[in-house]
Order: sequence, then C-alpha cells, then structure tokens
Amino acid sequence: MPCSPVRRRAAARLLGWAGALLTAAGCETLLPRPQPPEPVAETKSDVVPARGTEPGPPPATPPGKESTRRGPYVFYHDFTVDRADPLFAELEALPDQVCGELGLPPYTGIVQVFLFDTQDRYERYMRSRYRHLPTRRAYFIAEPRVGGGADDLKVFTWTGDHLRTDLRHELTHALLHGVLKDVPLWLDEGLAGYFELPPEQRGVNPQHLEMLRRGPFQPDLGRLERLDQVRQMEKPEYREAWAWVHLMLRGPAPGKAALAEYLQQLRGTDRPGPLMPRLREAIGDPDAALADHLARLAVPRTRAAAPR
Repeated sequence: MPCSPVRRRAAARLLGWAGALLTAAGCETLLPRPQPPEPVAETKSDVVPARGTEPGPPPATPPGKESTRRGPYVFYHDFTVDRADPLFAELEALPDQVCGELGLPPYTGIVQVFLFDTQDRYERYMRSRYRHLPTRRAYFIAEPRVGGGADDLKVFTWTGDHLRTDLRHELTHALLHGVLKDVPLWLDEGLAGYFELPPEQRGVNPQHLEMLRRGPFQPDLGRLERLDQVRQMEKPEYREAWAWVHLMLRGPAPGKAALAEYLQQLRGTDRPGPLMPRLREAIGDPDAALADHLARLAVPRTRAAAPR
C-alpha cells in the first residue's frame, strides 16, 4: 500500500480503525516467547572503535518477544495485545471471505505477521532487511525457503489508525499467494484493495470512487497488465486496479465468470496470459462497461465504528 503520514501510537494502546489488535471469538493459542524466522541478530565485538568514532546503532530486529496464534496467522509482537478486540475475529474470517467469493480452495498454511510498535522501528527494519523496496506503510513478502518447499508468507506493518485496513490488504495478498501459483501485480493489488474493506462495504472504496468520477480517468487495462514492478504501482494504478476488480466481482455476471476462470488457471500456472481479451469476450467493451459501472455505483451506508 502507498505510504501516507499517520500519527504514531503507543504500543500499549495499539488502536486500529476498528480499535486495538487482537480479538474475540474462537479458539486462541499463545506461544511462549518464539524466535521469529531469520531475525537480524545483534552482534557483539571486543574491537575498540578508533578514536573519534562511535559505535553504530544496534541492528534492526523484527518483533518476537511474544506471539499469538489465530486461524492461519501467527502474530509476532513486543507488547501486550488487547485480546478483547473484534479485529482478531474479523481477520480470522477473512480467508473464508476471500476464497469463498473468488471460488478458491481454502488456505491451509501459516502467515507470519510482524507488528511493530512504532513507524520508526518498522521503517528502520524494512530499510535494513528489504532495502530494495520502496517505502510503503505495510508489506506482504513471500520468501523462498532454504532447501525448497512452499514460500514463507510474511506481513510487516506498524500499529496506528491504519491497522485494520492494512492488515486486511496485506493478508489478502498472503492468502492469494498461498493458493495460486502467482498473481499478476495489478490483479494482486486490485483484489487486495477490494478485500481491505470490511464486508459490509461490498468492496466499495469511497475515496477511489470519488477520484475516478472526478477525473480525468482513461482506463487502460492493457497497460496495467504490463506492469511487473512494485515501484510502477502508484495511487492512480491502485485506483484503476480496484475499479476493474470491482467491475468483475460486482458488475455483470459474465465478468465475474471470466475472473473466476482466470483465477482457476492461476492455480496451475504462473503464465495465464492477459485477462483483457477474455473480459472483452465476456462483457463486450470493457471500458464502456467500467464507465457505466462506476457511474451507477453507490456507496453503502454503514454504521460508524463505536468510539474507543
């Protein structure tokens, strides 16, 4: 997701859009002081620094003093979480929502979620461990395991008002990559943008919708399908990717069928070819269908989150 200024929060308060982290109903397993995979370990040395120099800052490390298991996720954190918050239960229901709506098999693996208490610590760690990546507020990363096997699926973010949206977004990435061979970049971000919203929103992002209606907006799915680098995805690309996904999932039924068939192909191959020709065959002129869909789309009226 794009990075945006968000004020810091104390770890003890850990508040997201719907409230704090971690959760309510269902069974819960607490793991005793785990060791997260591949931490950047501190090193000690007896070498005395040369005169006029000071030792550098200690290496950045990921959270891992405590961990909480819920559903297919293991949350790593260095602070006490609020276990009464409903966000945990909502995230546990996300796999059924994603896989059910897309007609995909359930994900049966584990997603590791690293929750940093401050933005500064999160950004220092990401710069030290993943310096090739552009600055983003949260990340999903699939890391190949030494010796082969399924990738380790990891989500990194920090606590704040964005927490609910960012976790839903990045965990959607993880769930998709857990059941598909690969996901084209634009589709990956479009689906994550759709499912980052709570179910009662029916995938409607009011900010995206307002910007697209305000214009100028000239859709170009062919261009989106050629993007293959994270740096190429900026706010306009995120908005357009969301719009195409919403059209397919909430627009004419043949569009959803075309997407479902495409996703089934992605279960067996990472080279399914472009989606645009299939969408054109299913719904006629995709650009006209998208314009009509956005013009008719209404923002669902939802209850405001209770103040905490």
